[in-house]
Amino acid sequence: MHNDGYDQGKGNGQNGHDAARAYAQDQAQKNKPVETLRDGNLKASIWRNQGESGPYYSTTFARTWRDNQGNYHDSHSFSGTDLLKLQELSRQAYTRTGELRREHMQEYAQTQQNRQAQNPDKTAFQERRTGHAQNNTQHRQR
Repeated sequence: MHNDGYDQGKGNGQNGHDAARAYAQDQAQKNKPVETLRDGNLKASIWRNQGESGPYYSTTFARTWRDNQGNYHDSHSFSGTDLLKLQELSRQAYTRTGELRREHMQEYAQTQQNRQAQNPDKTAFQERRTGHAQNNTQHRQR
C-alpha cells in the first residue's frame, strides 16, 4: 500500500476530504507555475513540463475570487467581459512561452559548448560515430 504521508484521515483527526485537500495543496506547492501573468482577477499560469525531447510549456487560465471567509479560489468559468482580457492574456502567454523556449535552447547550446570544451576528444568521437551511423542508415534506405 502506497502512503504519501496522508492516511486519509485514519487516526489523525482529519476526514478523507481534508486529507485529500492537504495532499493536493502539498502537490501544488511542488508543481508551481514558472510564471503567472495577471489582468485584474484573471490569470494565465505558464507551466513547464518535461517531454521526451525536452521541456515544453502549457498555459492554464483562471479567474480568482474570494469567499466570505477571505479564502481565495480559482474558477475556470468566465463572463463575456472577461473574454477580451483573456484574449490579451493569451497573447502575452504565447509570447512568453516562446521566450522561455528560446531561453532553454540557448542554455542547452551553452551546455553543449561547455561539454565540447571540457571533452574535445569524446565529442569528436561521438560526432564521428553519429555521422557514421547516419551514413549507414542512408545506405540501408537506398
